Amino acid sequence: MPDPLTDCIAGYISGAVGIAIGNPLDIIKVQLQNSSASARLFGSPRLPGPDELLISPSLSANSAASTTPLQTGRKVIDYRYLQSLLHGVAAPILGYGALNALLFASYSVSLRVLDEVSPAMPDIAKMFAAGTIAGLSTVVVSAPTEVIKCRAQASHDSIKPGSTTNEAVGLSSWTVCKDVFKREGIAGFFKGGLVTGFRDGFGYGVYFWAYGAAKNWKVVEDETRLQHVLHLLIAGGIAGCLSWASIYPLDVIKTRYQAQLANDASLHSSERYTSSWDCARKTYRAGGIRFFFRGITVTMVRAFLVNAVQFGTYEWMVKVLEGAG
Repeated sequence: MPDPLTDCIAGYISGAVGIAIGNPLDIIKVQLQNSSASARLFGSPRLPGPDELLISPSLSANSAASTTPLQTGRKVIDYRYLQSLLHGVAAPILGYGALNALLFASYSVSLRVLDEVSPAMPDIAKMFAAGTIAGLSTVVVSAPTEVIKCRAQASHDSIKPGSTTNEAVGLSSWTVCKDVFKREGIAGFFKGGLVTGFRDGFGYGVYFWAYGAAKNWKVVEDETRLQHVLHLLIAGGIAGCLSWASIYPLDVIKTRYQAQLANDASLHSSERYTSSWDCARKTYRAGGIRFFFRGITVTMVRAFLVNAVQFGTYEWMVKVLEGAG
């Protein structure tokens, strides 16, 4: 087992690499999760379909515009749209690099402690418990990072196909950070902290449990180097998918609650969220159970790709650092 410092460095680098790769799909996920669910409340004949990209930054009766998959495809080839895919990436790269460093170091320490205090506990149970502890320890980093990321990515709809170079492409992470502090103070960075804690605690418990189980399961006893690399990549991808599947409704609630601006005068009282629970209740009222799974397809694709690369990078960095030591 790597020492905590090695885990910290390898975790930071792998987290930054994973976010850099997955940010474009993460933008789509956030926009789908934060799309308007108010149509039913305000008498619209139908809610947009689950595969439509909805990019309304808040629940507003006057902002129910959506784009179809075909229109989304056209936007992807637009230079300004490609440029805007970078928006919101600064906070995740910096924040999730630090988060992953803290996560893997906390996991390493927790696993060592559990080995000492409860040696009879099954290894799989230790992995889940250590992952849960590690996930809870990251909330101090993940909550502010998620608030900034979600609001930056929700502003992404300002880019339109064929727009000119002097048009805005959304808010930068730094702009969002200043706005949160100005409007809500330090407390604004921890909006949705409770639901983020539940999400991270259980999600990372499943994450490390699934990776440990998949990593230890082998199709062939003596793997070649290529087989071993593919095994690690697949194990990481499986871990990411199972983790996201286990907490996805919580992530939808977190995204919608954190992305909503404080004191937004454009919101109807029935649209304003006073807490994570209030957000869950109003989201269900507006869109039903299915709304808690909006964007899950793109999330599963992203989860497999990002976590395969992330765990592969982590294992590689551990070997490099231990070899250098």
